[in-house]
Amino acid sequence: MTAMNARSGPWEELPPELAEVLRPELPRLADEIVEEIRHGVPEFDRPLQGAFGAGMRLGVEQALSQFVDRIADPAAHSPHDSHVYRALGRGEFREGRSMDALQAAYRIGARAAWRCFATSTMKAGHSPETLRALAEAVFAYIDEAAAQSVQAYSELAAKATGTLQRRRRRLLELLTDDTRPISREAIAWLAAESAWQMPARVACVALEGAWQERHLVSPAVSPDVLMDLERPDPFLLVPDADGPGRQEMLVRALGDAAFAVGPSVELVDAALSLRLARRTLALCHRGVIASDPPVRAADHLPTLLLFSDEPLADLMSRSEYDPLAQLAPARREPLAETLLALLTEGGSAPEIAARLHVHPQTIRYRMNRLQELYGPRLDDPDWRFHMQIVLRRRLLLDRATGTRPPAPPSPDANR
Repeated sequence: MTAMNARSGPWEELPPELAEVLRPELPRLADEIVEEIRHGVPEFDRPLQGAFGAGMRLGVEQALSQFVDRIADPAAHSPHDSHVYRALGRGEFREGRSMDALQAAYRIGARAAWRCFATSTMKAGHSPETLRALAEAVFAYIDEAAAQSVQAYSELAAKATGTLQRRRRRLLELLTDDTRPISREAIAWLAAESAWQMPARVACVALEGAWQERHLVSPAVSPDVLMDLERPDPFLLVPDADGPGRQEMLVRALGDAAFAVGPSVELVDAALSLRLARRTLALCHRGVIASDPPVRAADHLPTLLLFSDEPLADLMSRSEYDPLAQLAPARREPLAETLLALLTEGGSAPEIAARLHVHPQTIRYRMNRLQELYGPRLDDPDWRFHMQIVLRRRLLLDRATGTRPPAPPSPDANR
């Protein structure tokens, strides 16, 4: 930025000899400005000791001296003109404050300087035009100084933000890496480095597709939410996901994007939450799980278990379901429906018939047919458990593919 080195402006209208009128006032004026800043800006109201006091005093003295030097020779400038103002801006950032306090200090300093300079200028007999140009010069100079401070502050803030984002990305990677364990101590250290408060529990949220290909900005979630939106399978890590308003936040922030929320787990198990969230989202795409938001993996844990190893489930289905598989669909589906009702809820033929909305005689026929197909296995607890798994998985797959069982046949038609 070159504003502080400008050759033109109100200084060109000021008589150079005015500098010698104002220069003797600078030590007293510096003291006055420092005191007014201390009393007018609460953040700076502390003893002027150490680096803080030295920095404030030096900043005021150099600002006044450089201002008067520019009146003496508007074309001359020091290569370090902006150094003091940039240092003040960086100092405010390192103190963890906004720029409000420093901006207020600049305004107080400008008013005090103008009062002092105006009085000295009038006593020296200068014209009203000189007073007007002097006022313009004072406030233009303060604007330039403040701009330098703001720029230096913003540069540090941008650098810190980039560093913080990289640290949080690294923290997120380690928390969700299920290929190697990470200790709670290591998490605590990384969280502190990332300015992230460790929560007791978290949940991961799997998003559909590459977020940044369809959205210009990140979702408007709470600042404590960690996210990686650049990968093909983007996701979030949400602290206290079951807390008040957190689910509503996700629905509002993610809009019409498809997403699934993993179960709430301890921090060291974040990778498990992410894995289940992604599996839930995949089953939503297949139609196995209804996709009305918010889709929560915790509501579908049995289904996730049934589909956790599909080759194994297919092998189990072939071995347990084989007798039914030999039948035509029109006969297989009613028998499977009856078998599932018998295994899960039991009851007499009339009770099962009432639940399935068919005639009791139809149920008696089906139960006899099942006895022929499976014999004593119908009374084996292990087989009954296995068969429930097979039948429930088939039911979910049928719903996903839109398969509907045929209308119940009459007893005579099944004979």
